[in-house]
Amino acid sequence: MISKRLIVNGLLVVALAAIVIAAGVTGSRRAADPVCSKITIIIKDSTERQYVSEGELQQQLQQAGLWQIGEPLSKISCRRIEQHLLTHPMLRRAECYELTNGQVRIIVQQRQPIVLIAGDEHYYLDADRKVMPVRASVSTPVVVVNGRIGRQQAQGEIYDFVLWLRDNRFWREKIHTIHVVTPKMIELIDDSHQYTIILGSLRGAEQRLDDLEKLYVEGFDKIGYPEYKQIDLQYKGQIVGRK
Repeated sequence: MISKRLIVNGLLVVALAAIVIAAGVTGSRRAADPVCSKITIIIKDSTERQYVSEGELQQQLQQAGLWQIGEPLSKISCRRIEQHLLTHPMLRRAECYELTNGQVRIIVQQRQPIVLIAGDEHYYLDADRKVMPVRASVSTPVVVVNGRIGRQQAQGEIYDFVLWLRDNRFWREKIHTIHVVTPKMIELIDDSHQYTIILGSLRGAEQRLDDLEKLYVEGFDKIGYPEYKQIDLQYKGQIVGRK
């Protein structure tokens, strides 16, 4: 018959073994869960534009409780960091990931303004055709569109026309201002010769400007530029100059 003392001793041994095992498991978990030692923010396109700073983004994360240096990496959510950074109006993309040495790296890309709308509302349209707020830090030169313009026209045919201007080797150096008198009465300012070019509708405007380019190159470049105030391209097959 087994004595009560042996049973008690056996239970004590089992309990001690369980404590040792638990301590070992806890220790192994701690060893496998390193703390975050450093968070690095990289602004991918900082040489092209400087609309945000690393300090500004760090402060944004600190205010949201997401700058977690010293916390276990298991408590850091890269997904939450990315989502929160993308609420910044100047950011287009954000990527966050952990490195093997307990560090966290964040790479962001800024938005790229394409055109400035300066009508009843003031805003940029970016490379994704999305509204981008006007900020003092945004100094990139872009085409300015002023006058009576709604967002639908701005994000539609005006944006398409600005892209055409940007890609046109001849006109992109001359046209920096578009004036919308009405949705179907568009004027351009030729900065190089101080002409107001009356386009009328944007439909077929590219062809009419191609015709005007030929007149500039084959005519005015050879005989001199007349002292016009306006060049009217509204009429098919005609270029009308007005002093």
